[in-house]
Amino acid sequence: MTDIVKELRAGATISDVLRVQQSYHEQRRWGTDAVIGGRRLTNAHHADRAALYHSSRAELTTQPAGLRLAVDGVKLANELRDSNPLGSQVLHIAAAWSARYWLEEEAHHEIAFGRLLDMAGLDEISTDEVVHCRNPLPADNYARICVLQACVEIEACVSYDWVSRNSQDPLLKEVFRTVMKDEVQHRTYFVSFAKALVDSGVYPIKDVLSMAYSWVRPDGGETLGGTRSAQTERDGHVNWWEHTREGGDLAIGHEALIGEAVHRKKVTSVFALVREATGIQTESYEDLKRAYFASLRTNDVDRIRSAVRAGAEKEAVPAGQRGGVHRE
Repeated sequence: MTDIVKELRAGATISDVLRVQQSYHEQRRWGTDAVIGGRRLTNAHHADRAALYHSSRAELTTQPAGLRLAVDGVKLANELRDSNPLGSQVLHIAAAWSARYWLEEEAHHEIAFGRLLDMAGLDEISTDEVVHCRNPLPADNYARICVLQACVEIEACVSYDWVSRNSQDPLLKEVFRTVMKDEVQHRTYFVSFAKALVDSGVYPIKDVLSMAYSWVRPDGGETLGGTRSAQTERDGHVNWWEHTREGGDLAIGHEALIGEAVHRKKVTSVFALVREATGIQTESYEDLKRAYFASLRTNDVDRIRSAVRAGAEKEAVPAGQRGGVHRE
């Protein structure tokens, strides 16, 4: 159910949507015992151990985000109950999914990677490190957090897919592939919530575009992770994708992090996110920049699209031919 506002306007209730969420969750659910059982790693190489070192820690950081989305969603929903009933329903739906399903599914990922970490002969994550990774997510508006989490899920999808394709160990390939499929669905849910928050008038389009813009900008965007010269101040919250160059000889290599194919897949996935959440087509960083800047002046989708199109058309014309003047 990716168009929540359309469903609510057509007569669906919160309970109807929650039943769909529950049904889909039950159909997709997998268990760490069922997948891993008594199996062992048989062909795990150094790159696999590096992937496990970082992925097991990255999954620890999802709990604070899930808690904030659950608590803040209900709080904001109650504040909007009279002034924006439709938006209030959207927030109850998003908060319920975060509390019930996202947190539970991410717990599977955390435990599965932790078990493989032990099998690979790596040290267990210390208590201090677990506690450090549970630091709360900084406050922000709900739409921006949904887009942020969608972008984080994209990072996980692309990274885990890379591991599953390049590993030679059957169990590790299966676990990373299984977790990756979950992250794809999480990304879809977060995008649907961002779209619903815009469609219901809780937040303007600029909040979706601003987060997407900050994520992919070439001069320090989040997709560059730990390779950036300066990291974002997060008030204690750990974004593990900024730490993947750490771990000594277990640091993740350039190719797996920001190799051309990997990085391109991350960026194009963010463009797809923008299209799904706002209806605005962007095919490059320049397009997204134009869309974001236009959204600072207007919340009208057609006008933002027009600004993107006009900028792209202008850029396509050789400098000497702009304005109808051709210079030899």
